[in-house]
Amino acid sequence: MYISKLNIEGYKNCKNKSEIQFNKGLNILVGENASGKTTIINALRMILKENEFSYMNISEDDFYKSFKDSEQAHAIKINISFEELNSNEEVTFLTWCDADFKAKLNLEVNSNPNRKGYFRKSIWGGASKTSAFEEETFDCIDCIYLPPLRDAEEKLTNGKKSRLATLLKHQYKDKNDENNLVEKVSEFNNKITTNEGNNYKEISKAKENINFNIKNSMGEMFGQSINLQFADVSFNKILESIKMVFFPEIDATDIKRFRDIAINSLGYNNLLYIATVFAELQIAGKSKDLFTVLLIEEPEAHLHPQLQIKLIKHLETLANQQTNTQVIITTHSPILASSVSIDNLIHVSEQNDTIKTTSLCKIRLDDSKNYINRWLDVTKSTLLFSKGVILVEGISENMLIPELAKICLCKYNKYNSAKQLPSSLEEAGISVININGINFKHFLKLFCSIDEDKNIIKIPIKCSGMTDNDPEKEEIDAVNKKGEKIKVKIDTYPNFNDNIEGKNSALKLISQINNSNYARLYHSPLKTFEYDLAMEGNIMIMVKCLNNIWYSKTGEVKDTCKDISENYDDTKLQEYSKFIHKRASDKKLGKGIFAQELAEDIKKEYDEKLLELNSKDETKENVYDEIIEIFKVPQYIYNSVVWACGGDVSD
Repeated sequence: MYISKLNIEGYKNCKNKSEIQFNKGLNILVGENASGKTTIINALRMILKENEFSYMNISEDDFYKSFKDSEQAHAIKINISFEELNSNEEVTFLTWCDADFKAKLNLEVNSNPNRKGYFRKSIWGGASKTSAFEEETFDCIDCIYLPPLRDAEEKLTNGKKSRLATLLKHQYKDKNDENNLVEKVSEFNNKITTNEGNNYKEISKAKENINFNIKNSMGEMFGQSINLQFADVSFNKILESIKMVFFPEIDATDIKRFRDIAINSLGYNNLLYIATVFAELQIAGKSKDLFTVLLIEEPEAHLHPQLQIKLIKHLETLANQQTNTQVIITTHSPILASSVSIDNLIHVSEQNDTIKTTSLCKIRLDDSKNYINRWLDVTKSTLLFSKGVILVEGISENMLIPELAKICLCKYNKYNSAKQLPSSLEEAGISVININGINFKHFLKLFCSIDEDKNIIKIPIKCSGMTDNDPEKEEIDAVNKKGEKIKVKIDTYPNFNDNIEGKNSALKLISQINNSNYARLYHSPLKTFEYDLAMEGNIMIMVKCLNNIWYSKTGEVKDTCKDISENYDDTKLQEYSKFIHKRASDKKLGKGIFAQELAEDIKKEYDEKLLELNSKDETKENVYDEIIEIFKVPQYIYNSVVWACGGDVSD
């Protein structure tokens, strides 16, 4: 049995009916902030009657309220569907089932409170609201919730809210074992209170002194008697008195070395708390009559990367081994998202007051699935937490695009005053993802269909890609070392007037995806990223950068850089661009080093220009004009940035 579907309407940030589909076992909800992940968790808590954190109380704030006007929901409607019930569960949840033994649980809360200020809840199983409903059925569902900011120390210390006490209560299945524990503690208590063997005379003396003073201060008519004992000897009170201590080595046994968890780190106490819950789950998993739902928000809290990976792997194993356990977690950690199969990931986004979810296992990836599972590392998995994505070929674009994007967005806002975009990719929530090559087809399948059979399931966020034109190399006559005439291929360096066809295989995808709702692929018009940046008219800033970082203090490169700086000639643009491209690609220097330095130069000039203009209280138009002139950005980069940020692009 597992929860296959959750419907939410009128609750929190969810105005319209939203359907969330879950998978068996482990489900990881990913997405940007305010997308609805916590709303999903809290809806499950409410309908499944999770009460450890008192979530059954409904407040006015739980009902949807518009930020734009006074509109608000008249009711909260939540229902969940269960599938694959075994024979025992079919009997247990019979009143919730239809003819195909698919169970359904419904909750409705009216927004009009009663005279005491409480909101009336209606809960029923099955399709009919008037069908018989047995509250005891909830005894067969165990909903465990771990909040995002867990006070692990509080939950592990002794007391009524102790998670350890909950685990111990699950351990005691035999009434005789309970009675035996109570009997042993009672014997110890009796020894103290009766002063047996005169071993506890100090306690006995304290009791006599208190009773003496009660009698003298209150008198015999109004006075009371007290006794002293070690603890309450009821079964529950005994378990609630047990506390956890720790020692920072595994398999330690010397009890004298253990310490109070109050001195332990937040991260390790968090793990101790989660491990205690896991132990409870393992006991519950042995019961065929109990379906367990574990809800965890941000399991990565206070944990360093290696522990995050270890934890999520254990969760995955636990969910796979226990067929009557379903785990649903939310996370903001790319480490967690990249450490499990994409089949476990569910992308969450908010659109028009509706929660949209996409199970990545439902996207038709075909032969790209294994590729994405391999390559969705910590860096690339940030695309799952973004408002938009820009896919690039290599490290150069990865470093430079965030700085070039500031200029692109400034240019866009200058000419589109009606629809302003954020001033940077960070503000827009856009991730630049380096896919280390031209395998765009694998990643783009997450956002659109790239074949004739339209794939309707996709992640509903804007994604753009940038790729090089890569024209075919020119074949020329040459002579080898033996004096023989041969044909060799050399790089082509085209001009804007040349009609040279690109040979990059990724270019074939453009016509297939550029009519989709969420994806676009743009290419450089001439050759490669660095060459096209130079040909756009950025020779001076790029030559200055090259001169500053060139590994030799003297020589041809230094002389050429000086000559270009002092004797710049517009007619030599193609020659200059070729020089910059070849030197930036030099193996002793590296494109990454060049791109990093150029990005720093652009950032420095952008920051200085912005500070100067703001200090002069310049008009917005003047600020735009000055910043746009810092660096001339090619149109294909401009289009890619604007598309990912949600702007209007003329394809």
